Amino acid sequence: MSTPTTNEQQRHLLEQALRRLKDARAQLDDARARLAAAEGARHEPIAVVGAALRAPGGVEDLESLWQVLRSGTDTVTAWQDDPEGRRDGTRTTARSAGSLRSVDGFDAGFFGLSGDEADHLDPQQRLVLEAAWEAVEDAGLPAERLRERPTGVFLGLYGSDYLTAQLSGQADITAYTAPGSAHSIAANRLSFLLDLHGPSLAVDTACSSSLVALHLAVRALRTGECDFALVGGVNVLLAESMMTATEKVLPMASGGRCRTFDASADGIVRSEGCGVLLLERLADARAHGRRVRAVVRGSAVNHNGRSNGLTAPSPTAQADLLRRALADARTDACDVLYVEAHGTGTRLGDPIEAEAIGEVYGTGDQPCAVGSVKTNFGHQEAAAGIIGLLKTMLVLEHGQVPPTLHLERLNPEIGLDGTRITVPTTLSALPVADRRLAAVSSFGFGGTNAHVILEAPTAPEPAEEPVHDGIRRPRLLLPLSARGGPALGALAEVYAERLAGLDTRTVAQVCAAAATGRSHHSYRLAVAADSPDALVRELAAVRPEFLRPHPTRQRVAFVFSGQGSQWVGMGRDLLDEPVVREEAERCDALVRELAGWSVIEELRRPGPGSRLRETEIAQVCIAVLQLGLAALWRSWGVEPYAVTGHSMGEIVAACVAGTLDREQALALLVTRAGITEKGARGGAMAQIALTADEVAAIIARTGGRVSVAAVNGPCSTVVAGDPNRVSLVEAAAERQGARTQRLPVEYAFHSPLLDGYDAELAAGLDRLTPCEGGLPQYSTVTGDHVRSRDLGPVHWARNLREPVLFSSAVAALARDGATVFLEIGPHPVLLRDIGATLDHLAPLDPSDVRRVAVGSLRRDRSARSALDIALGELYRAGLDLCWDKVFPRADRRVPLPFYPWQRRRHWLGLRPVDPGGTAAPTRAPERPAQGTPALSGADLEETVAQYVRGRLAEALDLGGPTEVPEDSTLGALGLGSLAIVELKNRIERDFAVAVPLQALLEDGTPRALARTVARRLAPQNGPVPAYSAGGGPAAEGDGS
Repeated sequence: MSTPTTNEQQRHLLEQALRRLKDARAQLDDARARLAAAEGARHEPIAVVGAALRAPGGVEDLESLWQVLRSGTDTVTAWQDDPEGRRDGTRTTARSAGSLRSVDGFDAGFFGLSGDEADHLDPQQRLVLEAAWEAVEDAGLPAERLRERPTGVFLGLYGSDYLTAQLSGQADITAYTAPGSAHSIAANRLSFLLDLHGPSLAVDTACSSSLVALHLAVRALRTGECDFALVGGVNVLLAESMMTATEKVLPMASGGRCRTFDASADGIVRSEGCGVLLLERLADARAHGRRVRAVVRGSAVNHNGRSNGLTAPSPTAQADLLRRALADARTDACDVLYVEAHGTGTRLGDPIEAEAIGEVYGTGDQPCAVGSVKTNFGHQEAAAGIIGLLKTMLVLEHGQVPPTLHLERLNPEIGLDGTRITVPTTLSALPVADRRLAAVSSFGFGGTNAHVILEAPTAPEPAEEPVHDGIRRPRLLLPLSARGGPALGALAEVYAERLAGLDTRTVAQVCAAAATGRSHHSYRLAVAADSPDALVRELAAVRPEFLRPHPTRQRVAFVFSGQGSQWVGMGRDLLDEPVVREEAERCDALVRELAGWSVIEELRRPGPGSRLRETEIAQVCIAVLQLGLAALWRSWGVEPYAVTGHSMGEIVAACVAGTLDREQALALLVTRAGITEKGARGGAMAQIALTADEVAAIIARTGGRVSVAAVNGPCSTVVAGDPNRVSLVEAAAERQGARTQRLPVEYAFHSPLLDGYDAELAAGLDRLTPCEGGLPQYSTVTGDHVRSRDLGPVHWARNLREPVLFSSAVAALARDGATVFLEIGPHPVLLRDIGATLDHLAPLDPSDVRRVAVGSLRRDRSARSALDIALGELYRAGLDLCWDKVFPRADRRVPLPFYPWQRRRHWLGLRPVDPGGTAAPTRAPERPAQGTPALSGADLEETVAQYVRGRLAEALDLGGPTEVPEDSTLGALGLGSLAIVELKNRIERDFAVAVPLQALLEDGTPRALARTVARRLAPQNGPVPAYSAGGGPAAEGDGS
């Protein structure tokens, strides 16, 4: 044995020490990285990616806000506590205020609220719902995306004037009163309706509420508590008593004008408003290509502490607040170029705020402007901070500072000499700087203060071509949707106006943004065109009265056509689609091995040299094109629930279903096509407009080498065989008055000419082994559903020789739930037969489900144009498409019109208590139920269904019973649990039957509910309440 030398021991110890040092260094580096990441997250910039607002003067978007600001408009008018008074100009008070228009109007149906619930809903909640939806739209986000990631709601609210007015007017207290007025529910309702799962809270720090809410949202985003945050504030003035109470505690401007920083300023002017922002971490917003309107660099919140009084401002606290926000933003005060002051226009508050601004922001090389949006709108209290922030965002965006109004002589208590602070009274330019920074203040009258540092976003990266994918032509396909026909008609009109006169590229960008950046509702239209002018004409021609909702839970059947759909040039431009090209290249390699020729070369071959008239070439090329189309449709989100195929198309269907792999399917096709070319050539085929039995009877009389080759529809039968015999059958059919048409082929598929060849085909398929599982397949050999294990050699031999029972297969698919039949092939040759089969089934189908048939490619159109038309038809039918794949590089920063709200008046009609102590009634009492004569069976169910749809139309605030989809669940229609319980109670009262609540809550549809009620009514055989528009059962009288 040997012993280590001293040198070896020392070297070993040294190596161990070095390893430990390396490990320690790595741990130290890791700790430093984690600390740096944590510090970075603590100050992470937050992007404003969406914004919406309501402000006095008819301001309902950022453009109109900027017009009011830059033009120096004062929107304050005489205050009205009644919204109807605001419309007719009636003056009931000497007070002035900034008032919103039509706060009594609300699109309750859009949010799934019943009329009663909407009546009791505080207008502040209504405004928040609308503005939040618009903020999401402004971000170019479908609302559904928010539920996929934690999204918080942070709302600033202060007053409860609507509740105060209800109580003072002795209105009826219902189950809707408390949730309709509670501040917490304002945030929670938004989270509920949008299915958001992040923090959801209301903030009340009086006038600083909305900016404090933003501060909390920024912290939640930085800590990862949420990925998106909806932040806002709202204020509505409706109660005379609250006006009086506010006047007792705060000074009011004697002249009805807010004179921020002016020597004559003597008080505030109250105002209404609502603003909502959608926030996201800046890194995430950039990664997803969103438009960034502004960047929140930092924020701070503090309290005055024990100052001169509970409602008195503190210069020390304000200066400390500003410094804290700058520290959070990690920026210097001298970099800030604009400060949006709280600026209420009071003798005490203005000088104190100016002192704090001068102390913190007064030093620097470039001027720093100060202004206050309250000179335009008045003091919007809980919404003041968010409206001030929106103004500041526009100042940064436009590089201009709007004038501060009513400033004639600076308050002598405000000393700006020796500072860089200015108060512009005309539209002024921001100084040029590498970074545009601004700040916003908001102070609560109880002492809670908030300050936010904003930065203008850096110039965004230029958008990629948003409308080109594989096929190098702009996609002019515009999908639009709404939750009602009138709204959809209005939306089409707005888009027609917006797109008129725009160039192709811009219109294509709008189409892409509308498809990928909007939610898709049940009322739909889609316009596909070859030019912008044609698109605008189609939009202008939309008739809203003809628009109907479509169910969104559709079941798609892929229908693969057979030979006869091919044409020279088919699929040539389609091969430029990456998904199709990839599938074609895989198939091409296999066909080269199997048959020694190239599918891609044949598809690209020009007309004179094309071999697509040869069966052994045509069938394989059709199949490869169909496999590419199926892959493309699936990439766009069109997933089949089942498949079928006409003749050779059944092999492609088996491949798409997963029963045959690609190699098996192509080998079968090559073999079958060769046999067909050999056996069926020299024959003829004809289509006869008679039933299969009628044609079979003619053939029996005629005799010879002819047979039924396909039963495509109830009165669409194809015969094939010897040309002379086919002519005899045609002549006999024509003598019976039937239309006939000779098919342009020189083959007799599925005819006696192929007798014996079916056995040859089966013998060559001894190694074919179908796979179990996969999609359901409906065979045109059997005319019904077929199991995967039955698709062996014998089945494919029958597929070659036996009649194609296409109509039976379509009927079986419809019976089993297929609602959309998508024909996949070079040209739609089966749509008419599918439609005829479905029409034939309709009278026998009690479900009354609407079914549609759609084609893919067309002979007379480019692939892009034909597919756009098909996409539009599928969209209108209710399919939810993967628009991000249809428009793979859409630029969601393109501005689009907002949803056109269909507002109706929702107001409790409150009146003051009369001297006798009773309040005037708020609504007319309902008439007692009046029945129709006893009914039974289908008549009874239809009468009940009409009643149910009428009640739902009222609950959803729709135009009438016809606008209610019968097969959508009550939840999908937007009916909340309270409204469902109300509907249950109403039905039980009117019909005197018990309705199980579970029947309404669990997948209940209007049709199913009507059926349940009708079944329970039938044994009673009593009178049935009839629905009449205007509420309540039908009134008594003769109807004259």
